[in-house]
Amino acid sequence: MAKILIIDDEKGICEEFRDILEEDGHEVDAVTSGQEGLDQAKLKPYDLIFLDVLMPRMEGREVFEKLKTFSTVPVAIMSGYIPPNKENEILSLGAVACFKKPLELSKIRSLITALESKKTS
Repeated sequence: MAKILIIDDEKGICEEFRDILEEDGHEVDAVTSGQEGLDQAKLKPYDLIFLDVLMPRMEGREVFEKLKTFSTVPVAIMSGYIPPNKENEILSLGAVACFKKPLELSKIRSLITALESKKTS
């Protein structure tokens, strides 16, 4: 199963999302700030990172740009509101997917399955 990192400033979302993914058999870490996410990504190899866009102190875009300087881990962006033009911009930066909250678990699971298949082929 996949090793996943969740970076979201809302603790409740981190906990609920982590619990769901762990029930699916994945190994999941969750942190509540961009800096914690960067630190965690340096400590451990992940197969996928879920990154919130709007966070205090360091927004998701800045976290994503810093992640790309030392990691090739696929990043999926998530946010409560993403205008269509912003979604295209995020994807053009290299994100593998863009999810609106509340998250659609079927789409999340499809992404994880696709990435796992790609990893084993």
